[in-house]
Amino acid sequence: MTTDLFNNPLSKGPAFPLSLWQKRQTAMLYYWMSLDYLKGLKGMIDKLMAGTDVLLDLAQSQGRDALIADERWGVRDTSANWSTYGHSALADFRKSVIGDIAARVNEDYGRTGAYQCAYLLDETSSRWMTEDEEDIFKKQAEAVFSYAFRIDEVAGAGGQRTLGDSCMVAHWQDYGGHFPRLPRFRVRTDVVGETGKLPPRTGVYVPQDDPYGTLQFAWTGNNNGILGEVQTFNDAGLAAVNSIGRNALWRDEQKMMAYVIQALKQKHLRPAHGIDWKDVDDLIAARLVLNNQVYTERPCKWYFVEMIDGEYDDANEDDETAAEPLRRPNVPAGSSCPEAGWWYTPAQSASRRYFKQGETMPSLGSDYGDTFWQWSPDQSAPTL
Repeated sequence: MTTDLFNNPLSKGPAFPLSLWQKRQTAMLYYWMSLDYLKGLKGMIDKLMAGTDVLLDLAQSQGRDALIADERWGVRDTSANWSTYGHSALADFRKSVIGDIAARVNEDYGRTGAYQCAYLLDETSSRWMTEDEEDIFKKQAEAVFSYAFRIDEVAGAGGQRTLGDSCMVAHWQDYGGHFPRLPRFRVRTDVVGETGKLPPRTGVYVPQDDPYGTLQFAWTGNNNGILGEVQTFNDAGLAAVNSIGRNALWRDEQKMMAYVIQALKQKHLRPAHGIDWKDVDDLIAARLVLNNQVYTERPCKWYFVEMIDGEYDDANEDDETAAEPLRRPNVPAGSSCPEAGWWYTPAQSASRRYFKQGETMPSLGSDYGDTFWQWSPDQSAPTL
């Protein structure tokens, strides 16, 4: 019997609020991994194949191959050759997606065949098309692969997820329009997952102790569905968040450039992709430098995030200030603990510990200056 992702049993355990950023990530993950989204991919492939069928028929009726074939390249550039290899690549891609659709009944998820198809098409000559025909085909194919790659990013094998915070922010700018109203979500603190293990239920999971950790989609139908390590900000990332602000991070060109230039000058960041402080002249350059140095990954425990079917969360949906995680400010090592409770630092895995108010918070060593301690969303004592 399969699990219904959208059923609505009574939640157990203490409340665990999601920030607006976490709600947005959850909405996108459920959307990309939905059956309707996968069926949409099949429809796009069908449309692309139908268009190429028309082009192939037109090329044959016009006798283009006789003008293209030559002694040196043979039939490499002909429509007949493309029909054998290019069209077959699309057909195999379509077949694999049909198989993916059938596998969903068993909660079996995985990457699509988009990468293999894109590679084969790139290796197959399309010189038999006119320039306009080729341009249209490439734009349509690019749209198909871009659509499919959202699934592939989420469904990394064996817990290998490729999405990070900057990617999720960029994707929201592209996909936020799909959610005029955010679905309502509930964190099930009674449904606990763990890095390296299959989840107890198929769906989205939020790290228990990290408001900045990227959420993950995990599934029960095959061993590739295990939860991976959480990708979160290291101390360099936390320093950037504190300076730039959560809402401006990755998006505000002036704040991003100013911070990255200053951090490079002060050696808090290293040049990356051949970009030093003198080369930071736009948002893209600032992102490249920062994105290359602000993440860490570590094992953690996760809570299941349940989507409540037919309900919406309209509170603060359009209020950007609500995107800030619901937490206390980060505290640099050497400072006094501002509030008694459980804190952790990305500088070290399994670092969550209890501090009394006024207790000095220690440094654990970092390549980027001070260790930063974060208030843990999970304030419960560990069970023995």
